[in-house]
Amino acid sequence: MVTTNDRAKYFGCFLITAGIYPNVSQGIAWNGNNIGGAVKRGVGIGMHIGFGNLGGILAGFIYRAEDAPQYYVGHAMLVGTISMSLCLCVFMTCWLRVENARRDTKHPEEYTPEEIAADRELGDQACFYRYTV
Repeated sequence: MVTTNDRAKYFGCFLITAGIYPNVSQGIAWNGNNIGGAVKRGVGIGMHIGFGNLGGILAGFIYRAEDAPQYYVGHAMLVGTISMSLCLCVFMTCWLRVENARRDTKHPEEYTPEEIAADRELGDQACFYRYTV
């Protein structure tokens, strides 16, 4: 965003790609692991992928020809959305750890197999369910 050297920009594209694309599969896995129940999980993963694909629509409007060659607006929007994603990931990690600690106070090992089978339909609301952090 701050350089006019084409080689530096090209190298930066490789660094950004190496950092962003693994985050997509990590996000889908984290989403799928932390939603209990097959239907709820399927809808959650579908929404995750669907909203993620909206980025392609957004990119067509934030990288305008009149902003060439630096594209400050487009780059600033991407830095903003990536920063927001980082903040949300940190928040969710903290919240899931707190929620797991709260659930650990209920001692799930004391439940009988019959009680666990009865609560299995509750998905992530079940007393024995633990979130993946």
